[in-house]
Amino acid sequence: MKVSPLLFSCRACLGTLLLAAALLGCPPDDKKSPAPTASGACEKVGQSCEFSPGKLGTCVQKDDCKSGNCFVCQSQH
Repeated sequence: MKVSPLLFSCRACLGTLLLAAALLGCPPDDKKSPAPTASGACEKVGQSCEFSPGKLGTCVQKDDCKSGNCFVCQSQH
């Protein structure tokens, strides 16, 4: 079976690209996630917090809060 030169060229290019992608991979993530705050230390909505030891949470605003600290850590699960 005779393979056309164009088909061989495309296969070679594809193989080279796949090899390069496998060897180089993805660049490291430069953005560091902020560490969760201690329980009860929420300062703004959406902030990561530690709901209980080893369990992550998200800071939310209490309903009908008029004064003081209106943010609490809510479990993500």
